[in-house]
Amino acid sequence: MPTIIPTTPEQVQDIARALLDAADSPDEVRTDTSGPRLAFIVSDELATRAGFGEYDEDPEAETEPEAETEPEAEAEAQTETVEPETVSVEEPPRSGKGATEDAWKQFLKDQDIEFDKTLERNELIAFWDNHQNGA
Repeated sequence: MPTIIPTTPEQVQDIARALLDAADSPDEVRTDTSGPRLAFIVSDELATRAGFGEYDEDPEAETEPEAETEPEAEAEAQTETVEPETVSVEEPPRSGKGATEDAWKQFLKDQDIEFDKTLERNELIAFWDNHQNGA
């Protein structure tokens, strides 16, 4: 289940409205206030319907066969530089189950954020919050 975290207070109402409009029932939209900002927790399907991600109901579904390419085009494709996709990684819990120092270190690594490896869990969380606030 994805967590959608508005980056500015102004986005909260717009995101809430988009999620509720796409939901079959208001019960499909849960809020999380355990972090420094409000977050919305919804199903993959609802996030997709509201425009916050892509959900493939059947990942094993038939895909179109790839067109055969000529050897020259294939060689060119292999030398092409491809930018890595930006991956949204869900923030680990701040307390309770899963709120470990290792989880926070891995989260920051996954975000490609450099940090002092000697920081403890609470310091890592504060570091992330400062990073999010542009500090």
